[in-house]
Order: sequence, then C-alpha cells, then structure tokens
Amino acid sequence: MTDGCRRRILLGASLWLAACSDMNKPSGSLLADRYPCDQGIGNDPDVVWHEDFEASSVAAITARYDDYKNAGSMALVADKPSKSCGAASIRLTAGGSTASADDATDLYKKLLKPDGSGFDELYVRWYVKYQAGAPWHHTGVWLGGYNPPSNWPNPQAGIRPVGDDRVSFGLEPVWGASPNLRFDFYNYWMKMHTCSSCGGAYWGNALVSRNAFTVEDDWWACFEVHANLNTDMGSAAGAELEVWKNDVLVQRFPETGAIGYWVQDHYCPAGADGSQCNFSPTVPGPLDIQFRSSAALQLNHIWLQNYITDPSAGTVWFDDVVVAKTRIGCLR
Repeated sequence: MTDGCRRRILLGASLWLAACSDMNKPSGSLLADRYPCDQGIGNDPDVVWHEDFEASSVAAITARYDDYKNAGSMALVADKPSKSCGAASIRLTAGGSTASADDATDLYKKLLKPDGSGFDELYVRWYVKYQAGAPWHHTGVWLGGYNPPSNWPNPQAGIRPVGDDRVSFGLEPVWGASPNLRFDFYNYWMKMHTCSSCGGAYWGNALVSRNAFTVEDDWWACFEVHANLNTDMGSAAGAELEVWKNDVLVQRFPETGAIGYWVQDHYCPAGADGSQCNFSPTVPGPLDIQFRSSAALQLNHIWLQNYITDPSAGTVWFDDVVVAKTRIGCLR
C-alpha cells in the first residue's frame, strides 16, 4: 500500500475506497508508468532487484545470483514479451529421461538491505511463458523469507513454518492440464492448513481457486504479487496479500465484503469456482494471514524455478523481473 493511501485511510473509509480500492488500474503512481519499457527502473530508490536477462552469456546471469542449478539447461533466447525493449529472455528446461528428485533449473537471489536486514513488504512483477503440454510440478516465482537469511532455497516441503523461521509466497500452475492450466498461490506460513489424507504433512496452500485464473500456453503473461507481513506479531493485523495478472487484480487479502472458507488445505474466497471448492467447507473464513510471530522474519529472497520430476521435459521462459517496495505494474 502506498503512503498516499495510508494518509487517506486516516481521513475515513469512504475516501480510502475512492482513492485506493481500484489500484489494479494503471496510474502515474506505478513504477512502470514512470519508466516506460522499464528503461532506468533499476535505478529507482524503491527498486530492490531488477533482472532483464540482458547479458552476453548464461554465466553472466548466474553470477548475479546467490545460488542456481543446472546452468546447462538455461539459455538466453530472442523470444521476449511484446512490450519489452530488451533483446533476450531466459529459458529454463527441467525434467526429461534423467529426471530425479533434485531435477531443478533455477535462480535464487537474496534480497537484503546494506545492514543485512530484509523487508516487511515487497512487490514482485515478472513476465513468464509456459510451454504447452509440459508436466509442471513447481514452475514459477516464489517470494519469501528465511530467518536467518539463507544462501540457497530451502523450502522444507511438507513442513508447516512455526512463525519465526520462514514464509513463502509462490505463484505457479497448480490445477488442470494444458490448455486449461490454472494458476494459484502455493504458500507456506504459520497459519496454513493441511488435509485429512495428508498424513500430517503440510503442502503449499492454494488460495484463489478460480477457473478463470489461467496461464495461456506459449504466451507471455505479466504477473505481480504483493506481500506485506503482519505488523502485530500476535495477529494478522497489518498483513496484506495481492496478485495481479496483466495489471488486473485477481485476488486480495484481507478479503472485503463476503468471505470464503476452507476445504481441507484449499482456501475458497468469495466467488471461487474451482472444483476443489465443490465440497463441503471444513473451516469457515476469513483467511488468517498472520504470516509471522517474530519481526525477525522478513522477506529476503526471490526464487525463479522450473522443477519437474517426470520423464517428459518442460520449458519455461522468464523476463523483466522487478522487485520493489511499491506497486510496479506491467510494461508500458
């Protein structure tokens, strides 16, 4: 949320609704408006990380990151979003006949201030294109935090965070199959849910559950996620989570108006129509977005990954990644 919106909140709810409730629409307050085609955006004081994949080699790209895997399955290619002014994107391929439990092609970057601390609030915007018919497992962008900060990704799949150790917000294909591939969050936090058949394990929770939230095969799409960690360590107060596709707001938490419900480990906000929401609710809403119990846990990394354990390989393309302290917006 911008400082301007915070000031308006002090003036009353009606003024806040008029000024801030439609922030998915482009305006002069977005970074993309001030930096057409992202030219110069990396120099803005609100920008924490900028990656356009403009380099002479894959080695020059991987040198910018704290950890990476399978550089041999990465390539810089001329394919790019239509509004990009760059010459290249990065192509990540994973899976195939040699697929194994650690078959990941990824890039991991710590996001730290000069004093070594992280951030309580961040936005991340990226462009992505998915190959048609690929057997996606975990392929997308994750924004999160470890306490203490980690030099490599450590998702600890199946284990619920305790509140002072880690939090992650992933956005990736999680439902259906090509050409009806649906997107959703795949999040880990201290108040996440499990399912009756999960044997005590906690797997990343999906929170949007909308059939229309899709990613088109072989087509560049723009996504943006906003995560604001709770300011009260004993509740969800101050926390926010939002996602946009192509500058259109898809989902915002905390929910306004009607609230949703849980079906096992899937959350179904008001208006959700995914098949996972056709079953009887198991826990009422609203979604508890207390993301942490200690202020020492902050957002401090981004992880671009293609992780496939399947005999068939899959390829994803990424471009024009921006992490910032304010709303970014898609390329202008």
